[in-house]
Amino acid sequence: MNFHASTTKRVCRRATFLVAVMLCTLVLPASPVRAGEGVFLLGNDALQLGRASSGVASPRSAYWSYMNPASMVDLDRRVDVNYYVVNSKVELKPRGVLGNRLDGTLVSEDIFHIVSTGMIWPLEKGTLGGGIFIPSGSGVEYPASRNIVSRLFHGNRDRRLGYQHIRGVVAYGHQFDNGWAVGLGLHLSVNRFRTDHLTLGLTTASYENQWDTAYGAGLGVGVYRRWDRFAVGANYSSRHWTGSMKKYSDLLSSPLDTPRVAQVGVAYKIKPNVELTADYKWLHWRRINTYGSPIFRGGGYGWTNQHGVKLGVEWVARPNWTFMAGYAYSNSPVRDNGVFLAGLVPVIVEHHVTGGVSHKINEKHAVHLTGVWAPKNRMQEKGNGDLMSILGKGTTVEAGGLSAVLGYSYSW
Repeated sequence: MNFHASTTKRVCRRATFLVAVMLCTLVLPASPVRAGEGVFLLGNDALQLGRASSGVASPRSAYWSYMNPASMVDLDRRVDVNYYVVNSKVELKPRGVLGNRLDGTLVSEDIFHIVSTGMIWPLEKGTLGGGIFIPSGSGVEYPASRNIVSRLFHGNRDRRLGYQHIRGVVAYGHQFDNGWAVGLGLHLSVNRFRTDHLTLGLTTASYENQWDTAYGAGLGVGVYRRWDRFAVGANYSSRHWTGSMKKYSDLLSSPLDTPRVAQVGVAYKIKPNVELTADYKWLHWRRINTYGSPIFRGGGYGWTNQHGVKLGVEWVARPNWTFMAGYAYSNSPVRDNGVFLAGLVPVIVEHHVTGGVSHKINEKHAVHLTGVWAPKNRMQEKGNGDLMSILGKGTTVEAGGLSAVLGYSYSW
């Protein structure tokens, strides 16, 4: 009886701890985060970001329940918690007939805090996993209006936007006798949005930067196979369908869905303690009205699709010390004739350089630390697009940032 009581108490403590962490995840992201791939972040997890978000064929933590659910079959029972701090800076210099030149260069510089958590639980047949992650978000807050009309007549609006996407994942992976594994994940989300963005009627959004909320759902499917030194993996995330932001019907003609995403990759151990990873990622923005359609034919930003490569290396220097490094490139979805319009969603960063270290304290506990550098990228409005492009010709946007993520893993 004492043995069973002790076991029950331990399980209850672990469950309580996980629930508490998940609740913190929902509370802490009170500010919008700066994206790295469109409105998507490069990642959430220290072990995943350490190799620049490569590794769809090389699982390391519960984040792979989202990144590739099939690869969970190679993970032991564990809980992962990550605290991510993002320091980003955006400089907007409005120009053209519509641009606000009275206040010079507008700067938005903020520090954002993100918490995510997940669990892996092997079963007699297959592996169960999931968690609460923050895969996407964006936002700025400039000191003055982007456009001269709002600066003079609308109370200095058209200067703020915030978007948050909190996603819960439940996934299952199964490995067949031939070594191949498949995985399926259900994705549910809470989405929050606020802004005083300029509308097509040259007024500002009527709800004046108040939060609105919508819920969403989608699916993830993955495949995975590992041999002695080589592994392959692929993941497909469906379009994530969300409800409409009803408070902003005067601004948003469509819901804030996120696009379907595909990522494929390989992993190869050049030595027993050194592994290389290489991934390709595709994001289909053009089929999402809010992002991909032209502003006067669908109310969107006119974004193009993104194609990205991710390279990583992991070196197990000692049994309890592992070092990671990586590089990622994705073209900006913003076109050079959509820069003025993208002033409040300046997702123009294209390069990321990462490095990290993981320390295994003992058989159960490990800590991880990763840094991410996003070099500045600058774009200028050509003025050869739609009316907003013409009126904002010459506007420049520059964005970059530094971030760090601290992770903790508990295995048993």
